[in-house]
Amino acid sequence: MVSKRSSRLRKGCTFLGEIHCAVPRDRIQLNRQNHFTLQGGRTLDDEIWQQILSLESRDQTQKWFEKIHSRQANARRIKEINAAAKQAREFFRNASSSNYSVRPLLTFYGVSCLSRALLLLLRKSGGEETLTAGHGLETVKWGSLLSGEPSDGLACLCDLKIRTCAGLFSEFAEGTKSRTSMHISSSEVDWRLFYGTPDRGAEITLGELFERIPDLQKDYSNICKNLKYSRINEMTFDFETGFKAKVSSDFFLNFRSVYADLGYNIECHDQWCDISCDANTFTQNGPLFIHSYIHKTFGAIPSLFVAAPFPGNRLYSQLCITYMVGYILGMLSRYYPTHWMSLIQGDKGDAMWPTINRAQQCVELSYPELVIELIHDILKQCDRRRQIQSDAQKNNDSDNEK
Repeated sequence: MVSKRSSRLRKGCTFLGEIHCAVPRDRIQLNRQNHFTLQGGRTLDDEIWQQILSLESRDQTQKWFEKIHSRQANARRIKEINAAAKQAREFFRNASSSNYSVRPLLTFYGVSCLSRALLLLLRKSGGEETLTAGHGLETVKWGSLLSGEPSDGLACLCDLKIRTCAGLFSEFAEGTKSRTSMHISSSEVDWRLFYGTPDRGAEITLGELFERIPDLQKDYSNICKNLKYSRINEMTFDFETGFKAKVSSDFFLNFRSVYADLGYNIECHDQWCDISCDANTFTQNGPLFIHSYIHKTFGAIPSLFVAAPFPGNRLYSQLCITYMVGYILGMLSRYYPTHWMSLIQGDKGDAMWPTINRAQQCVELSYPELVIELIHDILKQCDRRRQIQSDAQKNNDSDNEK
C-alpha cells in the first residue's frame, strides 16, 4: 500500500525510499501504437486524461479558477481554457493512432495546447489575447548539422540545439515559476521547488536533455555513458542542519565536481555518495531534481533522482524539460522529414532510434500527468491556506469571547 505523506516539508523530517521498476515486466506489452498497456488493454494514461477532463468542464474550471485566485473568471477566460484542453486531448488522441512520420508533431501540438490551458488557468488576469505568439523556443543552426547525407545528420542528433525566446515556453515557465512537484516516498506530492523564470536566450542541446532523463537510461546508456543523474535513497532538509542526501554512486561520479564547485560536501563509499550543504547553499544553488514517471516505484510513486544543473547552473522543472524534448522531436519530424523517415525506417545511422522512440513515449505519457499533478497540488495548497486562515480566525474569536 502506498503511503501518503504531508506535502509540506516538515522540519527535521527524513524521507526514505527504494527506487525500482514499478510494474512487473510480464504485465507490460507494447501495442502497435507504441503505447505501454497493462493486461486488459488499458493504457497507462487513461486515468490521467479522465482527470484532465475537468479542464474541459465549464463549471469545474470556474471552480478551480476561483479557488486559486479567490475570484471568478469571466466566461471568455473559461472558454479559452476549455478550448485549449479539448484541442490538447484531440492532438494527443490523434498522435497515439497516427503513423510515426507525424506522431511527434501532433504530440507537440498537444503539449502546446495543454500548456496554454494550464497557463490560462494560473494567470489571474489577461486571456489568450495577451499571450505572445510563438512556441517560445527556436532551433539553432540545424541546417548546418543536417546537411548532406541523412546518415551523417543522424549521427549529430545529440548536437541539435534550441534557444529559449519570447513565446509560450517562456511565459509558461514564468507562469508556473518552473515549479517541480517532489515525490520523496509517496504517490502524493511531498514537497515542491520553484526554480524561477529561466533566462531567455539560453541554449540547450538534445544530448544535454537526454543526459538528465532517467526514463531513457536503458536505451541512451547504449550510446552515451556520461549520464548526469543519480537515484536518491534518502533525503533530508531543514533550515538549521541544511540539506543531506544519500545517492547512488552510479553516474553521480560523472557530475560530482559540479556540485563540489557549488559548495556541496561530498563523501563517497561503496556504492553510495553522501552529499550535503547548508541551507543558504541549498537556497542559492539548489540541486536539479527529476523523476522517472514511466517506471514508478510500486506502480505509483515517481522515482526521484538528483541531476546535474544545465550549463550555466540553469535549472528547469520537469514540465519544462519535457516540453523542450517534445519541441525538438516535433520540429525534427516537421522540418527534416527525410532525416526523420530515415531514422524510423532503419536506414544507416539509426542508432538513436530506440532512445528517440522512448523519449516520444515519455512526452506522451508523462506530460499530461505532470500538468494535472501540478494543478491538484496547487488546489491542495489553496485548501490548506484557507484551513489555516479559518483556524486562526476561530482562535481569534475564541480569545475575544474570553
